[in-house]
Amino acid sequence: MHPPGESMGSIFRVRSLCQGLTKLSHKCFIFTPFHYYQDWGPLVKFFTVPVITSDGKISKKLYKIVRKVLDIQILSNITVLNPTVLDLTLIRISNSLLNVIKEFSIDIDVMIGETEIGGLVLTKIKDQLNCPIIVDYQNYWPEELVDHKIIKRFGRKYNHLITLENEVINKTDMIFTVSNTLKSFLLKNFNQIDSSKIKTEIIGGFPVLEKPKEKSLPPKIINAGMVVHRSNFKFFFDCVPYILKSYPSTQIYITKKGEKLKETMKMANKKHLNINFYWKDTHQEFIELLSQCHVGVVTSTYELTRKFGFVTKIYDYFSVGIPVVGNDIGGWTKIIEKERLGILSTNDPKDLAEKIIFFIKNPDIGYEYGQRAINFLKKKHNVVISAQNIINHINNLL
Repeated sequence: MHPPGESMGSIFRVRSLCQGLTKLSHKCFIFTPFHYYQDWGPLVKFFTVPVITSDGKISKKLYKIVRKVLDIQILSNITVLNPTVLDLTLIRISNSLLNVIKEFSIDIDVMIGETEIGGLVLTKIKDQLNCPIIVDYQNYWPEELVDHKIIKRFGRKYNHLITLENEVINKTDMIFTVSNTLKSFLLKNFNQIDSSKIKTEIIGGFPVLEKPKEKSLPPKIINAGMVVHRSNFKFFFDCVPYILKSYPSTQIYITKKGEKLKETMKMANKKHLNINFYWKDTHQEFIELLSQCHVGVVTSTYELTRKFGFVTKIYDYFSVGIPVVGNDIGGWTKIIEKERLGILSTNDPKDLAEKIIFFIKNPDIGYEYGQRAINFLKKKHNVVISAQNIINHINNLL
């Protein structure tokens, strides 16, 4: 439900799942309202599901408009989140999806709806699909909208979304979640769920390097991923002066993309911080920059929805063997210290800075943590292992 270059975490999860499944020789068909020109391998095929026009070209522009409307409470409540408008939109997408499947005579064993929206689209045509349907919960939509102050918790719109959550939970054959924290939340709040129906599947990643690269000074610190509210850049910026006090020539990198980019750039200027806002056109260029960095930072807000799902940029950090430093928000962050892949700080910016400085001062320890991160992707959170788990779950439905 996201166009190329948007919602990198969602796309990362889908792409990683496809990588794992195709390594096991399974074919993957991706249905999306947008045009994807990327080559994800010979066993992955994209199908554009036209929603507005026959070729779907207008969809990305519409996506950006919808995102802007969604951020304005009054407009979103009478348009995007209006129950009638939302239901008609889901019906239109589901009918278009069904037409594409029939037109190309695609033989499908199982369909996975990404996020609750994708799950709801599939529930509308479940009887015509003649195959099991799964919903992949990447977060929890009603609480995300509350966090962004778009709707009020337990208000009329919130309660309607809970009705939709019940619909997708009851009508799908299986539920995947991105973390045990999210699984526990769903089981607690929807007591009608059969616990055997819900599975936690952390898709993971794969190592790009066999061992970390040797790092040269000046220190390079990166906070990758989209510039969004939940990345808590204010907290990160508050720690930077402490780093510069010890290492004045430190280079700080932040992605030049995201809905809070302008606001974050203004914040950096106001604090007189010389931040390298970057964007790489290819994944290989990004990996090359990443591999040269001393520390990968992942700062987060303390909202419930941030605790639910893994921040996917840490898999990029792991893939090139750089240690991770972040603030301890609970949930998925526990794995960083449990597996000794990095260090977590309190909510004190000085403490965060000290954790970052520790790895700059101790490159040998940073190398050890980085090597553990590479091995972690090889042996535990590997895309092939995750894909095999998913195939086992699917076989139980067939």
